[in-house]
Amino acid sequence: MPHVPVHRRLIPLAVSVLATCAVTAFVVVPASASTLQNTTVPRPAAAPQGPSVAAPTDAPAAVRSSAPAKVASQAVNATLPVDHACSSTLRIRAQRMSSQQLSSVCTSLAGQTAFFHNVVKSNNQPVSGDNNTSLEVVVFDSSSEYRRLAGSLYGISTNNGGTYLEGNPSAPGNQARFVAYRDETRSAFTVKNLNHEYTHYLDGRFNMYGDWNANISTPTLWWIEGLAEYVSYGYLRQPNTWAAGEALRQTYALSTLFDTTQQHDQDRVYAWGYLAVYYLVENSPADVAKILGHYRTGSWQAARTYIKQNIGTRYDADFRRWLLT
Repeated sequence: MPHVPVHRRLIPLAVSVLATCAVTAFVVVPASASTLQNTTVPRPAAAPQGPSVAAPTDAPAAVRSSAPAKVASQAVNATLPVDHACSSTLRIRAQRMSSQQLSSVCTSLAGQTAFFHNVVKSNNQPVSGDNNTSLEVVVFDSSSEYRRLAGSLYGISTNNGGTYLEGNPSAPGNQARFVAYRDETRSAFTVKNLNHEYTHYLDGRFNMYGDWNANISTPTLWWIEGLAEYVSYGYLRQPNTWAAGEALRQTYALSTLFDTTQQHDQDRVYAWGYLAVYYLVENSPADVAKILGHYRTGSWQAARTYIKQNIGTRYDADFRRWLLT
């Protein structure tokens, strides 16, 4: 695949290889006692996707909350009357969506599934013990409706751009769920952060062994958020002008990005995570395969050792050059 300059880059289709969440703070928000039956831990929520809005404005912090594995179905049914199955593995619950809008979302996610698997070379094989066989996408009709209703229904904080609730993937019957809303800033019907968050679901099921706490037991955020950005921009064929602008600054060495955590700012987590994943996937797929081999078995320390010792600073000079090409 020909190299595309970072400063004007359209991320390439992942035919040969391989949203934004605000992660500056994570808080625990207890679910309502009336809806909480089993406590699960979600992956972080998303802010508006990348540079299309320059910087997140309605999602100052990603949400990591205590979330119900099961919710009060009567209240959900009354609030979200649209119940549409895209497939056996994907369902949409919504306040209001037309048949055309439902079809569009289903089609987008179906296409992204194939795109993702081709990128990460998963052979469609889930990690051991993962029971998240399906995803429920919940769509409120606006950001205000999301803020008004999602907290009481799902026991989540709503000061964000949506929340992905992975739960405990090892628990039989666990329901992975993305709680989102229609993006009112777009002229055409768009679910906020849909493709970024769907990547999190796929990554958690096919690449990252165990739950969120296990996944971040070593610094993996560069991969988790970088991949979500890479796949969503690539699949949608959108330019990542946010990351392109950051690349010109040459702020970070690649070896530094491997140490990214939840305490770092959004530029580093998302724009630079995107650049790190982009570089490695395009320039060193063998290293990506090795890292994913460890992630898929929960060998977090082995992956960390490989990244720090086998890769280390070896690519730093080339990464710096690549950022300006």
